[in-house]
Amino acid sequence: MTDSYGLLFQRVLLPGWESAIRGRPTLRHVKRLERTQWCSLDELRAFQETELRTLLLHAWHNVPHFARRFQLAGLGPDDVKTVEDLRKLPILTRAEAALSFQARKSTAAPLPVIDKMTSGTSGAPLTFAYDRGSEFWRQAIKLRGYGWAGYRPGDRSLHFWGSAQALCSPLSQRLKISLDRAIRREHYLKCTDRSEEALAAVVRQIRELSPSVIICYAQAGVALARHVNETNTRDWPDIPVIVGAERLFPADRAVIAEAFGHGIFETYGSREVMLMAAECEAHEGLHVSMENILVELIVREAGVERPARPGEIGEVVITDLHNFGAPFIRYLNGDSAVERSPARCACGRSLTRLERVEGRTNDTLRDGAGRPVSGLFFNVLFAELADKVRQFQVVQRRDRAIDLKIVPLASFDDAQLEFVRKHCTKHIPGITLRTELVAELNPDRGGKLRVVVVEN
Repeated sequence: MTDSYGLLFQRVLLPGWESAIRGRPTLRHVKRLERTQWCSLDELRAFQETELRTLLLHAWHNVPHFARRFQLAGLGPDDVKTVEDLRKLPILTRAEAALSFQARKSTAAPLPVIDKMTSGTSGAPLTFAYDRGSEFWRQAIKLRGYGWAGYRPGDRSLHFWGSAQALCSPLSQRLKISLDRAIRREHYLKCTDRSEEALAAVVRQIRELSPSVIICYAQAGVALARHVNETNTRDWPDIPVIVGAERLFPADRAVIAEAFGHGIFETYGSREVMLMAAECEAHEGLHVSMENILVELIVREAGVERPARPGEIGEVVITDLHNFGAPFIRYLNGDSAVERSPARCACGRSLTRLERVEGRTNDTLRDGAGRPVSGLFFNVLFAELADKVRQFQVVQRRDRAIDLKIVPLASFDDAQLEFVRKHCTKHIPGITLRTELVAELNPDRGGKLRVVVVEN
C-alpha cells in the first residue's frame, strides 16, 4: 500500500519536477499508455503504422545508413506503409549495427544526445545512441509495465541488480544519481556477490526497508529466494517481485513464491530499447510494448525469412518507433522468443504477447563434426529435471569439449547424471563431455548468469 510520502511523490513532487519544472512529456505519455493498453489490436496496429511511417520518412531524409539501405532494396519511404510491409527491408544484424553506428546517427533534429553501451555478455559490447524524446517514451513504458506489478513511483523499492553505480562516472554524476534514488526511495544492492553472507545482508535490508516491491535480475532473485527458503528467514508479508535481464525458468517461480509470494512479474528488455515486454496481473505471457516498439519474430531457413508461427521459436527483430536520433530499424538483437496466441489476455488488454523468451540465439554449440546444435537443447533437457537440479551452466571450449556444471538438489543422484550424459551424447555426438557437480554458480561481472557459453 502506498504511504503518505509515496502519495506526495506521485501527486506533487514527480509531476512538479517532470512536467512543471523540466517540461518533460513522460507523464503525458504514461496517461496515454494507460488508455491505449485497452485499445483493440486493430487500433494498436494503426498507431504503430502511423509512428512507423513517421520514423521511416525521417530515416530516409536524415539517416545516411538507412537511406542507403532503402535505395539498395529498391524502396522509398512510401513503399512501407504497414507492419507487413516492413519485411521488405533487410534486417540489421548486431555486427552491422556496430559498424554503422556513426552512419545511423541522424543529421537533423532530433539528434542523438544519449550514448550507451551494452554489457557485452554475449560478445563484443555494442555502442548505441538515442534522442531525448526516445528516453521519455522509454521511461513511460517502464512506469506502465512496472505498474502492472503494483509498483508506483515513490514506493519503497529494493533493486537487487547489477553494479549499483558506475564507479568510473564523475563524482557529480554519482552524487546526482544517489540523490535521485533517495528521493524516489529506490534502494540498490549489487547482485554480483551471492555468497551466504551477501544474501543474508540483503535479507536484513528487506527487513529494515519493508519494500513495496523487489526488482531484480531473474537468477539473482532466485538465489536470494533459495537462501530465504533454506534458512527459513521469511518473516514478512507477500512482496511483489519484478524480474528481468535473464530468463526465469518455470521451476524458479515456485522458489520465489515461497520466499515472497505469488506476485511474480517477468519482464523482457534490453539496453538498446529498454522494456520490450512485461507480465500483467493475469500472468498469461508478456505484453509487448507495442506503442514504443515493433517486435517481429522470424524464422530464417535456407536464406529465406518468414514470420514465426504462434508457439514456434523465432528470432527477435526490433524496430524502435521513437528513436529518431540513431534508429534501430529491423534490428536482430540476438534473442529468440515464442509468440503467444493472438487471443485477448484475461486482463482485457489487446497488446500482443510473448509466451516466453528463450535466450540468446548465438549460443549455438557444435558437435564433433561441426554441425550446429542450439543451446536451447539444454533448457529442454533440464526442464525435465526441474525438481532435481537447481541450476546448470554449459561451456563449450574452443576444442569443442563441453564442461557442464550442475548444481544438484537433494533428490539428484547417479541415475539423473547418467540421463544427462546419455542425452548429451545422443544430441551432441563426437564431443568430450565433462560433468561437474558444484555447490553454486557465479554470475559474471555484470551480475548475469549465462546458462550457455560458447568460447570463440
